[in-house]
Amino acid sequence: MKKFIVPFFVIFFLFSFSNDNWKEVNSENGIIVYNTEVSGSKFKKSMAETTIHFGSIEKAEKILKDASNYKSWQPNCDSGKILSKKDGKLIFYLTFNAPWPVSDRDLILESIYIKSNNKLHVKTTCKPNYLNMQKNYVRIRYSESSWDIEKKEDGSLSIRTTSHSNPGGNIPSWLTASTVEVIPLETLQGFVKLLK
Repeated sequence: MKKFIVPFFVIFFLFSFSNDNWKEVNSENGIIVYNTEVSGSKFKKSMAETTIHFGSIEKAEKILKDASNYKSWQPNCDSGKILSKKDGKLIFYLTFNAPWPVSDRDLILESIYIKSNNKLHVKTTCKPNYLNMQKNYVRIRYSESSWDIEKKEDGSLSIRTTSHSNPGGNIPSWLTASTVEVIPLETLQGFVKLLK
């Protein structure tokens, strides 16, 4: 059964990518950010991608599993910790600072890591009810993201990350735009920096 897991994810990802109407919205130093509309959601889905000539899949996986260090590369992340490790899955608890007058957010994520040959696929989904509500935070109840990292034959590292979430509550339009245009760029910039 395991032999069919990775091909399924690859086929699913390529299918979803080809059918989304992606529009370039931001770019800097080789990182390109795209957005696409999502039916039934007022929040757009974002994708950021780049190719670099350093780093490794092993180091990338280590960074993605180190919740306590997320605040060093995830924009507005204030803290992170692992709540559970089981069957190749990690459950994270993250808190985020929000600009006034927006309330700070917290987020619980389950990440699944699938590595095959020179590829790493990480699928992350929201688990809002895993932990009791915390004082002073608005719980993010919907968030899905993915990372696809591949080591090419020429030694370069191809990185693509997608994200779609609903932060809940009343969010100003300027902050909504930043969430899907600026934050994906800054996230991938921070991630790449740690790969050096």
